[in-house]
Amino acid sequence: MNQIRPWCIALLAALCGTTFAQVKLRFVVWDGDVNAQVLRNEVKRFEAAHPGIKVNFETVTANYQEKLIAQVAAKVAPDVAMMDPGNFQRLARRGALHELNEFFSLTPDFDLSKYYKNLVDAHSLEGRLYVLPRDIAPCANIYYNKRLFLEAGVPFPDGTWTWDFQERPELREKDFLWVMHKLTKKSGSDRPTQWGFAPAWRELFRDMVYLQMGARAVDNYESPTRILYDDPRIIKATQFASDLALVNRWIPSDTEITNVLQSNARQLFTQQKVAMFQSGIWDVPELRKELRLGTPGHFEWDIALAPVYAEGSRAYPTGGSGYCILRQTLHPREAWLLTQWMAGPNGMKAMASAGLAQPAIRELALAEPWIPGPNTPAEQQIPKNRIITDHAAPYVVFSPTSIYWPEVGSIGSQTHELVYRGSAKANEVLPPANRRAQERLDALRKEEQLPLIDWRIGGVLGFVLIGALITWIYAPEIGKKKRTNRQRRDNRAGYFFILPWLIGTLLFTAGPMALSLLMSFADWDIIRPAKWRGLGNYVEAATFDPTFWKSLSVTLIYTVTAVPLGVVASLGLAMLLNTKVKGMALWRTCYYLPSIASAVASALIWKKVFQPDGGILNGVIYGSFGQWIGLDRLLLPFADATGRVNWLGSEQTSLFSLILMSVWGAGAGMVILLAGLQNVPQYLYEAATLDGAGPLKRFRNVTLPMISPTLFFSLITGFIGSFQVFSSALLMTDGGPNMSTTFFMLHLYRQAFLSLRMGYASALAWVLFFVILGFTIMQLKMSRWVYYEGAK
Repeated sequence: MNQIRPWCIALLAALCGTTFAQVKLRFVVWDGDVNAQVLRNEVKRFEAAHPGIKVNFETVTANYQEKLIAQVAAKVAPDVAMMDPGNFQRLARRGALHELNEFFSLTPDFDLSKYYKNLVDAHSLEGRLYVLPRDIAPCANIYYNKRLFLEAGVPFPDGTWTWDFQERPELREKDFLWVMHKLTKKSGSDRPTQWGFAPAWRELFRDMVYLQMGARAVDNYESPTRILYDDPRIIKATQFASDLALVNRWIPSDTEITNVLQSNARQLFTQQKVAMFQSGIWDVPELRKELRLGTPGHFEWDIALAPVYAEGSRAYPTGGSGYCILRQTLHPREAWLLTQWMAGPNGMKAMASAGLAQPAIRELALAEPWIPGPNTPAEQQIPKNRIITDHAAPYVVFSPTSIYWPEVGSIGSQTHELVYRGSAKANEVLPPANRRAQERLDALRKEEQLPLIDWRIGGVLGFVLIGALITWIYAPEIGKKKRTNRQRRDNRAGYFFILPWLIGTLLFTAGPMALSLLMSFADWDIIRPAKWRGLGNYVEAATFDPTFWKSLSVTLIYTVTAVPLGVVASLGLAMLLNTKVKGMALWRTCYYLPSIASAVASALIWKKVFQPDGGILNGVIYGSFGQWIGLDRLLLPFADATGRVNWLGSEQTSLFSLILMSVWGAGAGMVILLAGLQNVPQYLYEAATLDGAGPLKRFRNVTLPMISPTLFFSLITGFIGSFQVFSSALLMTDGGPNMSTTFFMLHLYRQAFLSLRMGYASALAWVLFFVILGFTIMQLKMSRWVYYEGAK
């Protein structure tokens, strides 16, 4: 036995070593569908080359950045994650990412100089690389339909064309605007049936225009100190992009794309409604699939280099991505091996073979499989002119990478919508927006100098708050008559039964509320230690935050309008359904169902209703009946450049549209008021009828007093709920246009989860709490009109 035991121990040790020595890594990307399958296959090849490493590959296609930050805050971050220049600073500045320079020595054959330098710089902070680039995606590709070019008699573009703010017919195909105009077809009513050009998104063309004019959105893309949206060149570029769509009508407007055509630029291109569209190379796989040889809608297509400003120089917006290593990883060396594999020749060739991503290593971007050659399969030969992706790479300009840009930049983007929809001129809205954005940037930069919070003091304050709350609850019991032993036993038994609830309240309600109150005096991003700010958050809300008062006023207007309207609608429905008619149960169900429909489903329905062209509402207004009674003339002051009311796209009508949409949920209040109506004694109506009271007097003198407690309940809960409205604005308008539907809760959400200002968001939450409390107390004080039967 003594001779066998060492052998058994050795065998067990060997087995355990084989089983547990394997390193496990989590690898998270935002790629989906085709891209994800390519990456999954490449991960398998990496595992085969590194037997000691097992990779758990995950895809997150929705809210990727928010979910990644939440995982970092919860200490469950992945080992390797996909990242881009616009978001990596949010983690790098918070110490959540490894500097990759420290890993270069682990792989002697690694050479960073082979990567596009501007791409490396975009993923670096203060000279240190945090993201190893995988691909670069210049948005300089003009996809063009060869069939439509031939029909219009326009030569195929060779990339030598230019553009100016006025069409230059004498240059013919060398002038981009002339080509755009030539390829546009209009019907007899001057409505386009085919557009000459469409950018993948409106800002893409606008950005290219002002970049080629030499303008920039900020003074320093890595760490900006000045916002430059008031630059005359940016103003001119914004108005130019709008006029091409709304005046010349050579580009489909945002309204036409999203509401009328219900499509996007690529789909319009494949449907041959757009002759050219501008985008990155990522659209190629879908175009190959949709325009496959032999399919009904097939036509020949290729790409050309986007034009350059006649008086400027080449510059193009761009995308790009790579992989970063999170500091929480327990295996940094193995994480680097995975990163260097996926963002190195192996991973890049796999993505290039599928035509999905231009390699970040230039020598790979100049060879097969990225550039079609003799060994390239026939279906991957298109587009043949893929060499332009390398020609554009030296001229790309990345968006600002600053940690402040998502919040600050959104202030300007809200006003751009007004220009693109024809509701305002660029020179009217961009300078004020620039001032608001600059004030916000200055305030955010000052917060970096705050001292760390002392959690010992914070803990004491938290216990004091909870103790004060408990004292306030039980203070009335102090000094009362001494209880007997039996009463004490009964009390202890009662507390024992409610102990689970008490524990839950302390842990999940009172505790978080105390922490939220404490955090409202701090600057906290849920990743770095909190910094003490005192009353700074409340002062900022009242004086510096340009969105605070706007969002509060929008919410107040919505509340005082939507709640009474909803109560009146609910009462009207309840009275109609409080009759004894056959099938009444079915009607009650039909009216109640919309109130329990999901927010997303409701938003989709009402978006269709509010569509400017083809929408139900405008169909009535601008139909024969609406024109006969003069609705079209009545609403003329609210119409945009197309002559129709853009209900969700106009600053004048967007909030009213959401108020109108709120009536959709009147069924919930209807059920409550119906219960109140059915509790009104029938003999009161009979007595009133005998006294000669008609229907109106019976309603005023019998119905209203008897259901006043139910009405009062509906008003209070309605006011509380309307102050917290969120989903309709997020799904329908995203707070636009020009913050006209930016509700208080939407502003709070953006501060907490997009800007990572959890301390400031906590302060906003407490402001909202006291606003609702104040309104509730005011309603209680004004409740003399409420009649309680049996009360003195």
